Amino acid sequence: MAAWIHDEGMAQGSRARQEDDYGVFELPPELGAGDLLLVLADGMGGERGGALASALAVREFIKTYDAINAMTIPDRLEQTLLHVNVQMGREAATDPESLSGMGCTLLAVVLAEEGLYWISVGDSPLWLWRCGRLHRLNEDHAYRSILAHRVAAGEISADIAARHPDRNALMSAVTGDVLELVDLPRRARALRAGDQILLASDGVLTLSEQQIAAMLKHNPQIDGTPCQTLLSAVAAHARPHQDNITVLWAQASGLSSNHSWWRRAWRRLGTS
Repeated sequence: MAAWIHDEGMAQGSRARQEDDYGVFELPPELGAGDLLLVLADGMGGERGGALASALAVREFIKTYDAINAMTIPDRLEQTLLHVNVQMGREAATDPESLSGMGCTLLAVVLAEEGLYWISVGDSPLWLWRCGRLHRLNEDHAYRSILAHRVAAGEISADIAARHPDRNALMSAVTGDVLELVDLPRRARALRAGDQILLASDGVLTLSEQQIAAMLKHNPQIDGTPCQTLLSAVAAHARPHQDNITVLWAQASGLSSNHSWWRRAWRRLGTS
């Protein structure tokens, strides 16, 4: 069993309410399904629905992951996601008037000795920081990914893509309906010495990947933790419509020069 250090943080931005939620848990060795589970959800669905959806998704994912009967970690992730999706639909059906459109993005990562596994629905990014560069690992299920392909093919300009009114529209989310798009690699992504893993809600995209990479590169020399450094940088932009921001960071404990961020079996208060 590998040991991991991790750091977590969130901010509300300029939104009236916090609609992100997350959980970070050590997994029991006897389960044989990884060492550390990180789950992040970004809610949607109005005044009640968004916060309720993200809290439900994190709670149900954590509760279900180690209870699923599965031979492999990817199978376990897939079955857990399907369970969460069913529960989301059932919850929305209890109050169709208030919870219409309720749902969330969901990103779950399992860190194991052989590497990194993940499952994701929506646009919450998963990055690997390696040798000073940030690499997006999971698929972006927002319409901006389609626009990016059209720009690369020369069909539209980058300016048109940047100003498209639907660029942030989700093409897949956990709502209780059929999951249109799910990103689930069947093999672990191997990790190297010095690698860092970062999960985030899309509110962090106020920062460029180059900015995020630079902060992770220099963070051991900065006063603070990786996540607080990122949240402070987002706040410094002072965007008038800044979305909620949640960031989760992890690294193998033997690969870092600063172990002060270790917290065991930690979970955000308020997730029930």
